[in-house]
Amino acid sequence: MADRATLGPRLGHFLPYLLRRRLWAVVWPAAAGERTAFLLTLAVLVLYGAGFGLLLASGSSEVADNLPTYVAGLNAAVLLSAFLVDFLPALRPVTRPIPDHLPVSARLSVVTAFLLDLITLRRLTLAAGLLAVLLAAPRYAAVPAFAVLLLLAAAVLSFNVRLLIALRRWRHPLLGLHLASAGLLAWWVSTPAGAYHAALGWAAVLLPWALGAAELYWLGPYFSARYLPTETSAPAGASQLLARLAPESRAYLRKVRTPLLTGLAFKLILLGVVVWLGGENGGNWRKSGSGYFYLVFLPVISFNYVNSNLYGFMSTLVANELHRLGLTARLLGLYGRVVAAVVAVECVLSAAVLLAFFPRADWYLLALLPLGALSLASLGLWGSLYYAKPVKKVGELGSMRKNVSSLVGVGMVLLAAALYFVPWWWLRLLLAALVTLSAVIPVRAVLRNDGNLRRRLWRGISA
Repeated sequence: MADRATLGPRLGHFLPYLLRRRLWAVVWPAAAGERTAFLLTLAVLVLYGAGFGLLLASGSSEVADNLPTYVAGLNAAVLLSAFLVDFLPALRPVTRPIPDHLPVSARLSVVTAFLLDLITLRRLTLAAGLLAVLLAAPRYAAVPAFAVLLLLAAAVLSFNVRLLIALRRWRHPLLGLHLASAGLLAWWVSTPAGAYHAALGWAAVLLPWALGAAELYWLGPYFSARYLPTETSAPAGASQLLARLAPESRAYLRKVRTPLLTGLAFKLILLGVVVWLGGENGGNWRKSGSGYFYLVFLPVISFNYVNSNLYGFMSTLVANELHRLGLTARLLGLYGRVVAAVVAVECVLSAAVLLAFFPRADWYLLALLPLGALSLASLGLWGSLYYAKPVKKVGELGSMRKNVSSLVGVGMVLLAAALYFVPWWWLRLLLAALVTLSAVIPVRAVLRNDGNLRRRLWRGISA
């Protein structure tokens, strides 16, 4: 069908307006907690970037020898971050940003949707970190500059694939080419010493743009309400395994099994990356993997996306309890039973990977698991009671951070980093003990059915 609609002169202002509004919503959200989280995330990535840039600028012989490995680790982190936000735990859909009745062409709607899709918190903070690398090591400007090109190429590739999925073109030939382009990117990142590495790198970052232009010309006219399918969803029946569980566990797993399974998959993938980096560096995985190892080794992911707002996810059961009896020990028992099971699975998985694939000299890290589990569970109880939030869009990774308190999430990341990077065990034990014992305050408030906390929790879960 010919793309007959054209952009009217009265709508010439809509693209800058939408971009400015989207950028402001991401950079400066309405909620104070989300603003704080954005600034802290930005500061952490800028510090990471500055540290990496200073490492490059030091010019030591060790840096020169391991520069390809460092660059490969940086590029791999950029690729994983770019794809993770769009495909896990559920697909981030591509939707038409402009109503059909406005005189805007379907192809221009595709371009607008891509530009709006490009502006995300993760991409902006990654770009800021790469800018810090450039400022700290201007002699190695090619490293962060090419990483930015890689970030944009991954964004284009992700949008191309999701646009095909939105149009239900499962057997379109471009889908196979997109998957081949993704394979080329992954292969190029994993082989920093391969032949024709520079030429293949340029091909890998330019190919998604060429395929995107072909897709825009070929399928752009079909990006309208006439051709976009209507989403229908049918609730799936409970499995036999779920039917055998207690009602509270069944309600919990039905609500959060997708983000929990995605978190476990993410944990295994990053642990595998650390093991691979250790093999590339003669068993010394700390050269490239230490910066994020603690996030997947300690049980941070399940808390940061689910269990620090457990009562928000279990709002129906919690609202019923609050309405009938108020704050009771049963709410504490619910938190303890559910969180203990999830944390136990994470800790066993981390311990198994550490014992199986890491050298014996690193087995002392097993002692961090009970410290992290107890202290993170304490912070999760604080978040579930005092910073409960209504849960929306459980299946979208971009919305997951909005389902939990940003302040509590950042606190958990900082706590995990402190437990991992602090060199003195007595200080680790003291920090974990203080954070764990702080749970006495919310526990006592629940047991005495504190009125302020009861009303705050009721408002938080929007009961």
